[in-house]
Amino acid sequence: MLLALSLACAPSVPAAAESPVTPTSLRADAAAATAPEPVLAPPAATGALSPPEPGPDPDKSTAFVFVGDTGKGTPGQAAVADAVKAWCGVRRCDFVALLGDNLYPNGATSVDDPIFADRFEKYWEGFDGPFMVALGNHDHYGSVEAELAYATTQKKWVQPARWYSFTRGPTSFFVLDTGKGTAGELADVQVGWLKDELKKSASPWRVAYGHHPMHSSGLHGGGGSLTRTLEPILQSGGVQFWLCGHEHNNELIDDGSFPVEVIAGAGADVRKVKGSVPGSVYLTSVLGFGYLVLTPERAELAMVEVGPDATRVGWRQGWDAR
Repeated sequence: MLLALSLACAPSVPAAAESPVTPTSLRADAAAATAPEPVLAPPAATGALSPPEPGPDPDKSTAFVFVGDTGKGTPGQAAVADAVKAWCGVRRCDFVALLGDNLYPNGATSVDDPIFADRFEKYWEGFDGPFMVALGNHDHYGSVEAELAYATTQKKWVQPARWYSFTRGPTSFFVLDTGKGTAGELADVQVGWLKDELKKSASPWRVAYGHHPMHSSGLHGGGGSLTRTLEPILQSGGVQFWLCGHEHNNELIDDGSFPVEVIAGAGADVRKVKGSVPGSVYLTSVLGFGYLVLTPERAELAMVEVGPDATRVGWRQGWDAR
């Protein structure tokens, strides 16, 4: 199993060319005929979608859960955590990407702060993860250094720096710190680091994740600094997916160009949404998380909805690399 962490810049090499992809998609509660070339045909009686299934070799594929805004200590957090544990109990999960706002409402004050036990440890007892952690604005309201120090005390919570990169199988990951504001921003030093890291990557898939969305149909909306600074970097660097939270809902925004943006911020509670932005193909105010499987040839996404009585795949979409 390949896991390489990178925290600093290295000499630049030419970036790999962006691979064209062909998307296919299907909504669980829609008829199969509404989706062009669906990845699967659901049983007509139930409309159930099957989750993507990764192969057994973690060096040849990547399979992971991603979820944000989890650290609220609510029944919703417990429901999502239990659903993730059950999900990963029957299929491969290389890690869980935490998309920020890990410790509500005001982050941690020190490495010994009981909030780590109250907002994280008790919900994930018996589940080793690991959790590859990004910072959110609520984490910034406390001590970021406390979270980084906590990561050195055990193996479950992985957070070697405010921003970092790592590789799993055919995928390079870039974990960003989008700051403490409501709209998100990148410091100049992080911008330079990201550009250098993208130049170093030769992986066929590149996934970046952090807390704030670039575009959104939720309460906070999109636009602002990240669309001006981050989005062009991801586009020119060949990043195919931007995963984020902040909005307490789940949404997939795919306008046919890269990066595809996936919001998975319903990890503990939900908010209503008013409408959808251009390119929004899936939008729901239901507890849940995302599951992404990547091989050198294909990426498969499942948006998993956690209801009071059952967990189901609410949306599935695939992209073929050519």
